Amino acid sequence: MMATPSAQSQRGAGKAPILSYRNVVKRFGNFTALNGVSLDIYPGEVVCFIGPSGSGKSTMLRGTNALDRFDEGDVILDGNPIPTSENEARHLRRRMGMVFQNFELFPHRTAIENVMIGPVTVLGIPKQEAQSSALKLLEKVGLADKTENYPANLSGGQQQRVAIARALAMEPELLLFDEPTSALDPETIGEVLNVMKVLADEGRTMIVVTHEMSFARRVADWVVVFERGEIVEQGPPEQIFDHPHTERTRSFLSHLGWSG
Repeated sequence: MMATPSAQSQRGAGKAPILSYRNVVKRFGNFTALNGVSLDIYPGEVVCFIGPSGSGKSTMLRGTNALDRFDEGDVILDGNPIPTSENEARHLRRRMGMVFQNFELFPHRTAIENVMIGPVTVLGIPKQEAQSSALKLLEKVGLADKTENYPANLSGGQQQRVAIARALAMEPELLLFDEPTSALDPETIGEVLNVMKVLADEGRTMIVVTHEMSFARRVADWVVVFERGEIVEQGPPEQIFDHPHTERTRSFLSHLGWSG
């Protein structure tokens, strides 16, 4: 289901989408994870994907970054289809910073080394320059005093903030977050969401798969509700959370105890 015409017409303010999905389908054997999904993402937007587990949100994100291949449909980045070959896909991933559920840090490298490794090995940036940039990024995420710590000596929230700094180090055009707080203790969730809020306020283009409804309501420009591999509703957060158009959206939010 689409948003109201007025909300959709105001979205993007005349800009061309930076990312477009057209009738995307993804199957795993006999299971259809995505069933003809179409969606536009505009520059500077924070778009949150919400919905029950298994509804296709993370599959959508992984296909965006060419970690999985869609079976049908097209994904267009800046007017060009995303590549299908692994060689070209590696170049695509330089343009998208991906933050995973479980951090995916190198355990044998310190925080600053984890942030430096991409710019040095992939972008060919001199080590000293990469180190200076990494220090600034770790300071940005509140970890200036943890640069020499290994992941095992960091809390989950701290590890995820290192992962965010690592994604930022590649200077991506888009940031993709796949349930970035799902593996965290409740007391560390806020520190990660606060960093993400700062990035949103900077005008970065972000796609966030999340179960944190308060974050989506407060930070998102656009919210997309998934159910069984399809979009059942999309619109600005005040529509989705305060005046949902579909019974499925109302039921999902009610199940989570959302009260507006």
